[in-house]
Amino acid sequence: MNDISFLEKQIGYKFNNIKFLKIALTHKSYLDENPELMSNQRYEFFGDAILDFDLTEYLFKNYPDLDEGSLTKIRSSAVNQFNLVQIGKKIDIGNYLYLSKAEDSTGGRNKDSIIEDAVEALIASLYFDGGLEAVNNFVSNFIYPSIQELSENPGQKDYKTRLQEHYAKQGKKVNYEDKSSGPDHDKNFQTEVFLDDVLIGSGIGKSKKASQQAAAKNALSKTNA
Repeated sequence: MNDISFLEKQIGYKFNNIKFLKIALTHKSYLDENPELMSNQRYEFFGDAILDFDLTEYLFKNYPDLDEGSLTKIRSSAVNQFNLVQIGKKIDIGNYLYLSKAEDSTGGRNKDSIIEDAVEALIASLYFDGGLEAVNNFVSNFIYPSIQELSENPGQKDYKTRLQEHYAKQGKKVNYEDKSSGPDHDKNFQTEVFLDDVLIGSGIGKSKKASQQAAAKNALSKTNA
């Protein structure tokens, strides 16, 4: 694992309290060998919400001519797993993670689900250390540049939103059921999507978000949407 001071240089932010950053980089598997520490799971939850807020405010102010549906599609596409993983790889976050020996030996530093969670946790740590300004600076550098392209074709890759809208026009609603299997260091997710009680699609992924998108894509392939 590399010196996390290099990560600070990568993201352009120097932490006042490095504890926040260390928690953001601590995968739950690391607690198997260091149970006294705190994992980044709660930070991931918080960071996801803060990221949504920052993007919502940015889109609201900068795209006054777009309706609510288009804004939602852009926001969903901007923070989907693919984009967050790309950010994580750009800043080499995997090289700074605290992982168990087992997780590390199975390629945990390169797993999309772990990288995605770490990026969301990093955003939480920025908020705890430097407030919304620190978050906004990070998002401005790593997410805002892609917004213009997304705004030209909102929701192009957001299969869940497209599926929901397709059936909403018919007054119907879809529901997702998720299952997981495998050990914590190599968990797989399976999602089935239902229209009423009828199975219309299924998918798998290394995170719940990814498997839900895969299931929605599968369901969309059976429609004209």
